[in-house]
Amino acid sequence: MLWWISGGIVLLALIVLVGVVLSVMGRMRAFDNAARAMQARLVDGQRRVEPRVAALQQTVEAMLPQLEAMQAQAVARAQARAEVENS
Repeated sequence: MLWWISGGIVLLALIVLVGVVLSVMGRMRAFDNAARAMQARLVDGQRRVEPRVAALQQTVEAMLPQLEAMQAQAVARAQARAEVENS
């Protein structure tokens, strides 16, 4: 009689284990689908943004000499003011 009870408990535990494994596998499948969708959106977003970033980088590189000249002028003005104030 004890063997039947023990066997029933083991069988019940195995049934519960199989149910939990199937449930987890279903959730993992849903997670995989969501991860794939997010990856596709990320790749699409990156593809859309890259040309804009390249254009912005070109604009910055084109403005760099002008900004450096403006900075040099500002430094020269600051030095001129310092000389006038020290005189």
